[in-house]
Amino acid sequence: MGKKSIIVIGGGIGGLSAGIYAQMNGYDAIIFEKNDFTGGLAACWKRKNFLIDGGIHFITGFKPGCSLYNVFSEVGVQNLEYIDTEVYARFVDETSNRSIDVSTDLNKFQRDLNSLFPRDKKVIKQFIKGIKGMSKSDISDFGFRRPAELMKLTDWVKELWRVRKSLRWFVGKSLKSVREYVNQIHDPMLKEFLLYMFLPDVPIAFLYMILSFVVQGQMGLLKNGSSDFVSALEKRYLDLGGKIKYDSKVTEIIVEENKAVGIKLEDESQAKAEYIISACDGYMTIYSMLHGEYTDESIEERYKEWDIVRPLIVISYGIDMEFNKERWLTLYKSNENIKVGDEDDNLVTIRCFNYSPSFAPEGKTVVQVMFETNWEYWSELSENRVKYKKEKKQLASETLVWLEKRFPGISDNVEVSDVATPYTYWRYTLNNKASYMGFYPTTETIFKSVKKTLPGLDNFFMAGQWSLSTGGVLSSIYSGRHVVQLLCSKENKLFIAESS
Repeated sequence: MGKKSIIVIGGGIGGLSAGIYAQMNGYDAIIFEKNDFTGGLAACWKRKNFLIDGGIHFITGFKPGCSLYNVFSEVGVQNLEYIDTEVYARFVDETSNRSIDVSTDLNKFQRDLNSLFPRDKKVIKQFIKGIKGMSKSDISDFGFRRPAELMKLTDWVKELWRVRKSLRWFVGKSLKSVREYVNQIHDPMLKEFLLYMFLPDVPIAFLYMILSFVVQGQMGLLKNGSSDFVSALEKRYLDLGGKIKYDSKVTEIIVEENKAVGIKLEDESQAKAEYIISACDGYMTIYSMLHGEYTDESIEERYKEWDIVRPLIVISYGIDMEFNKERWLTLYKSNENIKVGDEDDNLVTIRCFNYSPSFAPEGKTVVQVMFETNWEYWSELSENRVKYKKEKKQLASETLVWLEKRFPGISDNVEVSDVATPYTYWRYTLNNKASYMGFYPTTETIFKSVKKTLPGLDNFFMAGQWSLSTGGVLSSIYSGRHVVQLLCSKENKLFIAESS
């Protein structure tokens, strides 16, 4: 009996993961990717001799001893070169002329916080307790081992027991949003620091979790960039016998008698398969490829009422200078605004690629500046290419002026300037409003279950970060694993997950 066929729409991390687990479990998968490369949002590109990384910022759970490492081993990324970080990030408050490093040494981190913010020692003590509490259990794959659709009460009891030492930090006051949590803080810098360490409306428990990875030494950087991570996933998939069709944009999912049976491409050609997995943008899948015919109240609510993570604009400079003393990530609360699209912004995020020779020739560095921005502004502006290019050039110029004041001499040493707007990211990924991380993980939505099937449609699954309540690299990898677990359950097959 031949292998059953699967079409996967989209060759991002979620699509590659779905393909890997499909091949591992005896299916014959083919990925249809609209670009001539895989990876989706995990993208790198060359500008002269500089490698610009516009994708993955950091990786968690990449070392043995963490359950997540087992999944990394399954999808083939466990042997990449990762770089440990002594400091997760630096926060600089220019108004008060103070700064603080988020150190992997939790005791040092607490001492530094107490020294800077003596009036807030009580809050700091509780905050550090939360990080320590999260570190007591392996929470790296909590709630991810199986898809929610297959979790029984006994499975949830086992999961809760497994993380029992950290459980109190997932409930109660820990579910307050960071924005609400900082109301008890006296020092305005500490408020801003916590608000912008990640996203201001996530639960404070989310910060505990992220920083628990930091203090456990389970947060690292990709030495050779996002493309290295994607290449390893692609190799694993191809080595298992998977196939990829590049330059193949899917425009429609073919349905017969409420069963997904194939896809239609932009050139009007068609391809058929016994199962279809969409690992591209969720909104486009449901409301364009399937014409909005397979929804229910929960899906309508999700796409009409749930917030999504705002897009980024990324300005990268290839600079003939070394930045050996700079942290890889610095968050500036600036004392002056920069005009970004139709908004004034004084929160400036800088990534400094000084931790690896992969990004620039010897003696040179890629410095990247990021801002949250307004999708509608850049989408509308892109319709006038002259104005669009002029605006990009102007923003790069003004940002460089801002950098020059902090890093004297940088302006005269710029060899490459590159601007990726939300429209750029949308053009390559078609992600809804160019969101880089899907749905915003608010206190109301972060623990909500999102089904990977659609009501009334058979032989169809959804993977990728839009198929969960929160996005990111790990969510995308697990989403691919989940859909194949669901598929195996549907066919009463034992799900297989083997280390590469």
